[in-house]
Amino acid sequence: MPTDVLKSAGKLFRKRKFSQVIRLLEQQIFRFRDSFQFYLLLGNSCLFSDDYGGADSYLKRAVQLESNHVNTLLGLAAVALKRTHTEEAINNWLKVLDLEPNNRAARRGLDLARKYSISGSADLSEISDSRLFRDILPPRPFNRSIIILPLLILLAGTLTLAAVYFIQPLLPGKALGRPGLPDIELSKNQPTLISMEGDYHYILTEKDILTSFKNAKKYLTAFRDNMALKELNRILYSNASAYVKEKARLLAAFVQKPDFTTVKDTFSYKEVTTESLLYNGCYTVWKGKVANLVISRENITFDLLVGYHEQKELLGIVPVSLDFGADLENGTALEVLGRIESEAGVLSIKGISIHQLLQNKK
Repeated sequence: MPTDVLKSAGKLFRKRKFSQVIRLLEQQIFRFRDSFQFYLLLGNSCLFSDDYGGADSYLKRAVQLESNHVNTLLGLAAVALKRTHTEEAINNWLKVLDLEPNNRAARRGLDLARKYSISGSADLSEISDSRLFRDILPPRPFNRSIIILPLLILLAGTLTLAAVYFIQPLLPGKALGRPGLPDIELSKNQPTLISMEGDYHYILTEKDILTSFKNAKKYLTAFRDNMALKELNRILYSNASAYVKEKARLLAAFVQKPDFTTVKDTFSYKEVTTESLLYNGCYTVWKGKVANLVISRENITFDLLVGYHEQKELLGIVPVSLDFGADLENGTALEVLGRIESEAGVLSIKGISIHQLLQNKK
């Protein structure tokens, strides 16, 4: 239910788990296109996560839906100051004072603008990175855990020591984190690990196969899924036998879909385009600009101009598809977290999350 999503997001927001709010809500934009509360939660979460591009986009939509909300206007004023758009920031603070004449954040913002207007925007840019900047933000949600956290840490430490002392000697030595992973092995009783039948891209020796298989398990144990997939692709697109490839697919099933906070070992555009099969199914994060945007009821597609987010260097163009809603337009600078897909030599990205990038207007 839509209300359940907003309730969950509200709870996470009050706990100051802003990145989790963003991950939960960014995939629901189509569903909550006309919800003020949705855009307020998402915009403020971006603001408190220093994602000023996302904050600007979502808070402006919130203002369109409800123009006289004080905290929304304070958030937009802070973003404008961050971008050194002083006039826009001042206008928003004045609107706040019309609604709440004694609002301290708005008055502090105007005082800063007056103080540094003679020196120019360079000094305002420095202010936006200082402690003074936090004083003009909308109020952060109160987190009760701040009060009880020291007590919980002390209690957890005591329990941990007790567990180590009394319980650990009783436990068998098993690998933690991914149950069943150690059990997937290549049997020594197999007559051969190699098959020269069918099509294959890589020619490996038995030693190569054993090394890649061992490395894949090592990376999976360390939760370095991208590196594991790279090793498994080397096997899957090689002359390895059907038995080996089936074992490789079993290992690949342990791979988990990441987010921006958990993704590791991402690969560059140059690496992937040089040998795309090796990275098929891996997850990467590329920055660029949106072009040829098409929004339908089912999905969003666009071409990512890789490396062109600062309009300095175009590394290449990659088709991207999203199966969730996003507030995009042609020319939007963003970073895309997605799954690399390589079919018949054609490279594309299946996006799973995006972050809009802050762009300073010259």
